[in-house]
Amino acid sequence: MQKRYSKEFKETLIAFYHSGQSVTQLSKEYDVAPATIYKWIDLYSKSNESSISKADFLELKRQLAKVKEERDNLKKSIDHIRREKEVSAADMAQTIQTLALNVRLSCQLLDVPESSYYERINRHPSKTQLRRQYLSLKISQLFNANRGIYGAPKIHHLLLKQGEKVGLKLVQKLMKQLQLKSVVIKKFKPGYSLSDHINRKNLIQTEPTKKNKVWSTDITYIPTQQGWAYLSTIMDRYTKKVIAWDLGKRMTVELVQITLNKAIKSQDYPESVILHSDQGSQYTSLEYEELLKYYGMTHSFSRRGYPYHNASLESWHGHLKREWVYQFKYKNFEEAYQSIFWYIEAFYNSKRIHQSLGYLTPNQFEKVSA
Repeated sequence: MQKRYSKEFKETLIAFYHSGQSVTQLSKEYDVAPATIYKWIDLYSKSNESSISKADFLELKRQLAKVKEERDNLKKSIDHIRREKEVSAADMAQTIQTLALNVRLSCQLLDVPESSYYERINRHPSKTQLRRQYLSLKISQLFNANRGIYGAPKIHHLLLKQGEKVGLKLVQKLMKQLQLKSVVIKKFKPGYSLSDHINRKNLIQTEPTKKNKVWSTDITYIPTQQGWAYLSTIMDRYTKKVIAWDLGKRMTVELVQITLNKAIKSQDYPESVILHSDQGSQYTSLEYEELLKYYGMTHSFSRRGYPYHNASLESWHGHLKREWVYQFKYKNFEEAYQSIFWYIEAFYNSKRIHQSLGYLTPNQFEKVSA
């Protein structure tokens, strides 16, 4: 099935291109053919001056964040060593090499001669030391490449996938030494309700075994310094893929209708889909029910006070906020939009592996299960 891309998706990639990202990089990160991106650039660039300036700003912000991250890594490493009673040349050399720190600055902060560092690294380390140094570097690279989101189990899986023979306990130990700690996601707890609407029932008795059989949808709040933004999402419950999303400045029926239209088009107008939602006013509105009927869809509802019935999407919102959104303080709606765009389009669907999907990404699982 040929992929369909929204106007917002095309314009956002063009903005990233004008901010300095290469077509090759964009093609790899968002899984779009280079020729297609060049075609979009020709069609949209001349009329998209304002988006370019916003993208330039975000690019500078990302560069500043990278510099700050490098500075913080250096400070954490120095503080860790200083907690010891005595700074040994071995500790110093291992930390500087493993985290690729600035040698001269690190030695000055530790009050250790540079000659001690070079004397130490010129010694011949044991095979075990070399192996652990190598693994530490690989672990740091994988951790940083996935924006600090993966913990030891997923880092361990990625190492095994790359052909490394290493145990989970050693990965956990090395990550602890490197002070690499993933974002902690709290377990979702079901709520309780005293009442339920008799005509709005939960029709999902078992989880689907094919894509485009059951979709889940919900709205969540995204904080910005100018007020709330509202993220409307539709996820395929079988592939765990976010098949459609939209960010609005108001939580309206129109917002969820736009998201549904995007989902239908992106999946090439599938038949007999069950859409599961809560009983919010947007989803129970007459306009939304009529749109579902138009597409031949059946509406399933969570009981009031039971968001656990929509656990897959509730869990996804938790991951989105704790892994990504809460790391930033968005100044405005535009910053929030581009940040969420990256998380969904460049990371979650295409790169974030899931244990429940056999350590595949949603895009990979969708392809192998087709």
